[in-house]
Amino acid sequence: MIQRLLVIVSLLACSNSYAWFFNTDYPEPPPIVRTTPPTAEEMKALKMGVKGANEQVIRYGLAPHAPTVPDWSKNKTGKLIASWNPTTGNAKRPAIVFQHGGVGGPGASDHGHARWFKQQGYNVLVLDSFWSRGFIANWRKIDSTFHGPHYSALGANTRARDAFAAAKWLKEQPTVEPDRIFLLGGSQGGWSVLRTFTDEKSITDEYKGLFRAGIALYPACWSWQQTPGDHGKNVSQALNPRLGPFYAPVLLVTAGLEPPGSATDIYSCDPNIIKSAAKHIRYEDQTHSFESETPPEKPMNRCSYSSNPHWCGASGGRDPITGNCKGAPKADMCTDVDATAVFRNDAFNFLEQFK
Repeated sequence: MIQRLLVIVSLLACSNSYAWFFNTDYPEPPPIVRTTPPTAEEMKALKMGVKGANEQVIRYGLAPHAPTVPDWSKNKTGKLIASWNPTTGNAKRPAIVFQHGGVGGPGASDHGHARWFKQQGYNVLVLDSFWSRGFIANWRKIDSTFHGPHYSALGANTRARDAFAAAKWLKEQPTVEPDRIFLLGGSQGGWSVLRTFTDEKSITDEYKGLFRAGIALYPACWSWQQTPGDHGKNVSQALNPRLGPFYAPVLLVTAGLEPPGSATDIYSCDPNIIKSAAKHIRYEDQTHSFESETPPEKPMNRCSYSSNPHWCGASGGRDPITGNCKGAPKADMCTDVDATAVFRNDAFNFLEQFK
């Protein structure tokens, strides 16, 4: 109890105007070191397929990833790479920023959704936060197998500031309606959405109004407000920041078959996240990445296991018989073509109300 009180006192002592988002608690992210995503040779070495990342995005009918969005860091190390797909013609249309998950840069889910929303008349920007900086995940660089802490400078604060940088860039584009810019992210990208829309003075003073609304899809949601068990020990608020309440509408979409107690199990997180969302849709029979659209030519239902070495940590590891996370009735990720269509219509209907 005494220790908990000391933590609370410490939090209050730091609650000045810009303590949470700008001081040394939030270090600069790793510098931008690449202007292209992984090549076919790199993807093979990473066991992420046989095609280069830009070959994959082109399969979805989208533009190759290229240096596009100036980074927000103090050192201005370059431009984040992104796939920018503006609508044709001179008319201004809404825009969506897509933020990828925590393993690899943009992938099948991001590209599939971007293609679909482009077909609905949206400008779409698929933003990369990892490949630009030479990382394959928070804990692993592209050119090595180094594994560090699960939380890192590539966490929710960096991802949120990358999102704000993208929104500022989009406001300057001639085909974009500046008042209808949205953010959609899944997994760690969903964590970014929750952080981006958190009603915190250090965020709202500078960034409120850049995004009209957001969609957090099966987001990571541990925060210093609530992290189960021992998973929050020795993790600073900088790396595990506050989430919610939200200053603008957020659609929260969760899957019922996440690993029990994991960072993407919404019921292991602060219940106020659900209360603060404008709407919560739960797909009880779906897993993480249920809407990963592969292959793009003819999507099909299939199951796979995560390459994230931490994936089953919260649920006690993998069941030695089934190979699933303990307590999970399915493999880590099982795609569902029909559920994908339902989600996209739910997401579209949510965004279309903001005109």
